[in-house]
Amino acid sequence: MITRNILYYPGCTVKRNAMEYEKTAIAILGKIGFKIIELNKWYCCGTLYSLTIDDLSKHIGAIRVLINAQKESVKYKTSELLTLCPMCFNVLKRVNNYLTKYPDKLETISRYIDEEEPYKLGIVVKHVVETLVENIDAIKKSKVIEPGGKRIAVYYGCTIVRPREIGIDNPEDPVIIEKFLNEIGFETIDYPYKTLCCGSYQVLLDKNIVYRNSSRILNEIVNRNVNLLITVCPLCLYNLRETVDKFEKKIEIKIIYLTDIVAYVMGLRNSIDSNTLSFLDKVFSSNPLS
Repeated sequence: MITRNILYYPGCTVKRNAMEYEKTAIAILGKIGFKIIELNKWYCCGTLYSLTIDDLSKHIGAIRVLINAQKESVKYKTSELLTLCPMCFNVLKRVNNYLTKYPDKLETISRYIDEEEPYKLGIVVKHVVETLVENIDAIKKSKVIEPGGKRIAVYYGCTIVRPREIGIDNPEDPVIIEKFLNEIGFETIDYPYKTLCCGSYQVLLDKNIVYRNSSRILNEIVNRNVNLLITVCPLCLYNLRETVDKFEKKIEIKIIYLTDIVAYVMGLRNSIDSNTLSFLDKVFSSNPLS
């Protein structure tokens, strides 16, 4: 198998609260021929993209990440920068696009951080979903478990599909993950709230917002007799799980990462969190997902 290098920016949340996401993603990509190269030096991306056109200081963290990726791209002969967290993906890609659109701003920032080499706009920011979709044939060839049409729901959240110019699919009705899962052998359901914000960082300010929004999402899925929800965002996963625990009436739904279920059908058991692995073993041995 030919090894293909890809640079990797983990970001703060993945390293702190979503190591199982990272572990399964790296295992999947390693299985199909990728060598994952974590940036030797990385910073917080800034988390939120500043919409003020002249607020250049808010972009410095992301630009330093892109510059460090640029340095390592020469060594490893790749321009692709992989992300797992949708918020990191959103910020890095939007800053990259911003600097491309406004070269004068890039020049201004370059003078401000003159201890760094100039950024030459050569890095391609990608989300892991895009990389998985591009390599669907290799993933299908690596399957050791047949999903058998088990039914699951997909939740996208906000930042992986918005704004339109950087999103991985249609922001109003994305289907990229569903099509990917259908190709592998799962049946996916459609429901109206797959891009409704779960409440995001409001969990720190007003948890009622999170509970309200996440409850709407979860109720739509449960009402369709599906008890497995797939996401690719650590913050969304946290908010949705917290909301499940607060329901007055217990609901039967499990929320896991997309990479968990892909790793499972590829037989990469050692990469999966033990609780998730136990659940998936039960699902595939006896209990249907619908």
